[in-house]
Amino acid sequence: MQENYSKILIEAFGIKFGYQGRDVLKGVTISLLPGELVGLLGPNGAGKSTLIKILSKVLKPIAGDVYIEGKELEELSFREVAKRIGVVPQETTLDYSFTVYDVVMMGRNPYVSRFRGETGSDEDIVREAMRLTNTIDFADRPITELSGGEKQRVILARALAQQPKILLLDEPTSHLDISYQIEMLDLIKRLVKEKGISVLSALHDPNLASQFCDKIILMKDGTIYDFGPPRDVLTSANLKEVFNIDVIVRQHPVYDGIYILPLSRSSGGYRDLDIKVHIICGGGTGAKILYLLHRYFDLSCGVVNLLDSDADVCNELGIPAVFEAPFSPISDENYQKNLNMIDRSDVVVISSLPFGKGNLANLKSFGYAIEKGKLTIMIDDPPIEDRDFTDKEATCLWNSSREKSIVLRSNEIEKIPEIIYERAGAIKTRG
Repeated sequence: MQENYSKILIEAFGIKFGYQGRDVLKGVTISLLPGELVGLLGPNGAGKSTLIKILSKVLKPIAGDVYIEGKELEELSFREVAKRIGVVPQETTLDYSFTVYDVVMMGRNPYVSRFRGETGSDEDIVREAMRLTNTIDFADRPITELSGGEKQRVILARALAQQPKILLLDEPTSHLDISYQIEMLDLIKRLVKEKGISVLSALHDPNLASQFCDKIILMKDGTIYDFGPPRDVLTSANLKEVFNIDVIVRQHPVYDGIYILPLSRSSGGYRDLDIKVHIICGGGTGAKILYLLHRYFDLSCGVVNLLDSDADVCNELGIPAVFEAPFSPISDENYQKNLNMIDRSDVVVISSLPFGKGNLANLKSFGYAIEKGKLTIMIDDPPIEDRDFTDKEATCLWNSSREKSIVLRSNEIEKIPEIIYERAGAIKTRG
């Protein structure tokens, strides 16, 4: 990296940050070169989102310095930063009925002033950004009518309209099914190579990271645990240490890279109780839950669409599941199969999946589990209002279920095995 020092687009030295007496970042030092896609991996709470916010000047570190093309970040105005850095945050709230075109045009704000309004050149740049992200077909639609995945692509288009040299992406594929995840990362990879921009992207899936990223930053407890090419960083030992998971790392049979296969790991006391747990998830929101609970309990899952990343996890781990056809609404037959699995379970967990008319039956099946007296656990962020595309029907059902369930935040998922053991395990023991 030293030989390319003069080409470094963004670098940070000794970044520290904390709040409420907790250290979030503990002296992080990184640098990003042009033409590189760098994946940022680590468990919840490792500091990934905080680091991205500091690099984009949303947060100010309590110690350390950030430089953009050799200029100190603190000395640059927000307008100057926006001309250099495009950001796709993990969650974006767009409550007003702006059209998609209007939202993407917001990316030109750093270049527009009262002395210079929008020009034909701005319009060309916006339409090119929309073309690249496959959002141009719904340019005139209100942003509030789009799905979570569509909104995510619009936000990426807005960032591209800034014509940045650096893209900072916080879980850019979090609301996308597996096909769009691959499409999105393939697009980002092309932009990196064709335009020579630098991309730092927080990701949750190490397999996707290994496939698309040139380098990986692996974070643990607010520090950089390892950094380098995916093959060197995503090792069994590293993933065990950082994520506390047992995996096999193998050569991918198709592309020149690796893939990661989690191993089942029994935990004596938990498995001895023969507790059956049913997971309701989708859109990649259940992966962490499935990987975690598979180590301890007998799992089932449903209803998930084929080609969804959660469906892929079920197949990979051998978890019995109710599968629906790709991009299809849940059929009455599969809804009943899901209820049958719930009947055979002791515990039902629902992830923070988005709801449309096509999968609302999954939320209704969770209500069925409550009626049947099952121990029910909900992951309740982001807020249901941000995931509801059913004209508030899902919100009503979700809030009704909250009153009768154990409610956790996404950063509390690791608590689920203990909760199940204490609640369901006690019942099993007494029985």
